Amino acid sequence: MSLIEEKLKTTTNEIVETIQTKNLQELKNRLEQTFDICADLVEHPLQLKTNTNILLYYFEGLTDGVALKSNVVTPLLQEVNEDSQIFNSNIIATHTKIVYTWNEIKEGLLEGQCVLFMEGEKRSLLINTKGWAERAIQEPISEVTIKGSHDGFIENATKNIGLIRRYIPSTELKIKKLTIGERATSLVYLIYLGDVASADVVQEIETRICKIKTDTVLSIGELSNYTKDQNWTPFPQAYLSERPDAISNHLLDGKVAVLMDRSPGAMIVPMNLIGFFQTPDDYNIHWLIASFFRLLRFAGFIIAIFLPAIYIAIVSFHFEIIPLDLYTSIATSRVKVPFSPLLEAFIMEITLEMLREAGIRLPQPIGQTIGIVGGIVIGQAAVQAGLVSNVMVIIVSITAIASFIVSNY
Repeated sequence: MSLIEEKLKTTTNEIVETIQTKNLQELKNRLEQTFDICADLVEHPLQLKTNTNILLYYFEGLTDGVALKSNVVTPLLQEVNEDSQIFNSNIIATHTKIVYTWNEIKEGLLEGQCVLFMEGEKRSLLINTKGWAERAIQEPISEVTIKGSHDGFIENATKNIGLIRRYIPSTELKIKKLTIGERATSLVYLIYLGDVASADVVQEIETRICKIKTDTVLSIGELSNYTKDQNWTPFPQAYLSERPDAISNHLLDGKVAVLMDRSPGAMIVPMNLIGFFQTPDDYNIHWLIASFFRLLRFAGFIIAIFLPAIYIAIVSFHFEIIPLDLYTSIATSRVKVPFSPLLEAFIMEITLEMLREAGIRLPQPIGQTIGIVGGIVIGQAAVQAGLVSNVMVIIVSITAIASFIVSNY
């Protein structure tokens, strides 16, 4: 293959190969060399009324076939009377862009666009024919509200930004577009209110995202792990949500939202502890009731952390601080238990987490059965066998319920 390639150095030291041939066969060979063993890459040759040959390339699963035929193929075959019309007129009824480099061609194809090569031209035409299967906008399963909005983010960042625009139709809503990933790029969007958010915070978040050096980032949760301050803390440092109304409320408070294409969620930073106890429903009810529920969630958070530890400490070392009748009841339930309170609590907590994980991973009907029936059967059998006390079962159950009450656990 005789193909002359000119390699130019850009300001970022990235090598850019420009199109250096007008021969259609050489263009075809060069593209097939780039996308070797790609069965879903479709080649569509056409001959215009001027007897000029052109080639269309697109990925089958990323392109809208109906739009391609009606907006591209039909106008090319019926309306082109001169070759120059393809690049210099609006015959093609969709957005187009003239490109001169193979990098732009590669990125365009991978984004779902169609590439047009024409005999005798050292340039190409990118045609916007994006179209792939998407799920409809619906309420997130993990963030259900009673009185709030029932919209939810999907795996399309453009539509997710549109949902936020509907909640905040303001010219101060700023959106920055970033690209991360060295092998497979991902689009990241910074969203904030220019007159409310801190410029230093926006700059810091942008700097952290731009410093990410990895092959690719596939989800917003993975992105949050790359940008957080401490990697060893178990506590969340960013608020993750799939609800546009919740994200909009935080934007109005001066925070910054981070969205990523192909991920149905958004990240809010910076975030304080109190923010994790708020829900979208809090803004739709009386402030007194909302404040009560926030305090209830905070109490559940404290109970989930300290209740088992307090029970173990009292039973093992400080039993004199509880009433005699209560201590007698606890001691009676522990007569046949061969384990210490610490080991007993550890066994029950591990069993509970295993049941919860099994309920999540299994198909929904089976998962619900495992979670309900499995918990009852195992708990009752463990008490009757004398492996754990009934008081410990109650303590662990209350701890689990308290952990579920936190809205963003």
